Amino acid sequence: MSTEDIIYEVKGKAVVITLNIPKKLNALNGDQYLQLGKYIEEADKEEDTIMTIIQSTGKFFSAGANFADKKLMETDPAELFTHEYWLSRFVARNVWLTNLFNDHKKILVAAVNGPVIGLTSALLLLCDLIYVNDLSKFYLLAPFANLGLVAEGASSATLYSRLGWSKAAEALFLAKPISGHDCYNAGFINKHYDGKFESVEEFNTTVQNELLDAVENLHEDSILQNKQLLKLSRDQHINNANSQEVMRGLGKWLEGVPQGRFAQLAVKEVKHKL
Repeated sequence: MSTEDIIYEVKGKAVVITLNIPKKLNALNGDQYLQLGKYIEEADKEEDTIMTIIQSTGKFFSAGANFADKKLMETDPAELFTHEYWLSRFVARNVWLTNLFNDHKKILVAAVNGPVIGLTSALLLLCDLIYVNDLSKFYLLAPFANLGLVAEGASSATLYSRLGWSKAAEALFLAKPISGHDCYNAGFINKHYDGKFESVEEFNTTVQNELLDAVENLHEDSILQNKQLLKLSRDQHINNANSQEVMRGLGKWLEGVPQGRFAQLAVKEVKHKL
């Protein structure tokens, strides 16, 4: 993994984490999800910041998990059906990532330049503030049913709470993309910019500057305590969904259902939703 795949910077009162794999639509392999989690953990401990901003380069915010990752392809097939393999690479990772995002003390912001898919869409649903460059080019896709998986990252709870039952059902039952306009109308997106920027960098910089201006004269401890109070009503649902999802997901991996679906996708027997 290149050190430039995910970039960590402190800019004034903000930590900025940039997904920087545009040629792969910012799809992340296991090591990259691990690094993202480490950066979220590090940002939580920064003494002089009040917010953590996640942004991307290129056309996609993130295409989710990179299932074409060489490490997965080169793994001994016998390992791909064992508890040992999936407990460490799926259960532990997903529980840890979900808890890191949900328990983050700072304002957690996403500057979303394009579509978001899979596990990364679940992590996006755990962010506090969502800013989108262009609603017409954004969608949220939870393709778990297409992959022979179940919901991840507590998305079975967050999709319902943030988009409502009907849209959550379309997303999880039918693996249907939820459009930017539907996300905005549901109140999931805080602000959009009608795609007015000439570059992703201009969009990212604008979001950073607007947020830093917004918190400039506020009492920082009040912000942090208000976040903790706001979270009280959702934590039980998130934690319950997280534990249920990974146990059901583990069962799918041990049955070999996703492995078979990925093989079908590779030879185009099954169409990948993107």
